[in-house]
Amino acid sequence: MNEFNKFPSNFVSEQFVPYIDEKEIDEITTNLAAKISERFKGEELIIVGILKGSMVFISDLIKKVRGVTIYIEFVQLQSIGRSKESAGTMVIKKDIKTNIQGRNILIAEEIIDTGRALHFLINRLQQAEPRTIEVLTLFDKPYKRITPVKVHYIGKQLDDKFVVGYGMDLENYGRNIRDLFYLRYPN
Repeated sequence: MNEFNKFPSNFVSEQFVPYIDEKEIDEITTNLAAKISERFKGEELIIVGILKGSMVFISDLIKKVRGVTIYIEFVQLQSIGRSKESAGTMVIKKDIKTNIQGRNILIAEEIIDTGRALHFLINRLQQAEPRTIEVLTLFDKPYKRITPVKVHYIGKQLDDKFVVGYGMDLENYGRNIRDLFYLRYPN
């Protein structure tokens, strides 16, 4: 489970503690895919991911969904004007191209914590008048919420730890690690 040769040399592998292994992540993903397969059976579904973290999870999730016609879209969001006093303003760096009016939307996240980006995205997508908007997350930290959001499907609730791996990064490293680690102490 130690894949920290994928990090630059200034990262110390002892900083990272194994948390959730690839097998458990796969089981959680399979369970979530079964719920989506049941909920949207025989229908079309547009899965929207927020780049960059969600791409690993969405890739594995869609391979397990059955009986649903799936379209994939990604958005990239950025918080600008961030300071110690303000979280900043959310802006879209990459928007979806598909017309979503009257269609089923599933926002799929690898992890939800503050809910700011998700809240912004839901409000933005609602303007296009989709049939439904539901939210799915592999991992959840509801105690970190600043902005309330409804999450319809939750894979697993995490402890208050900074996690790396399976799409989640530290300074843009570690997304390709198959397991989840937590940071023992800050850099």
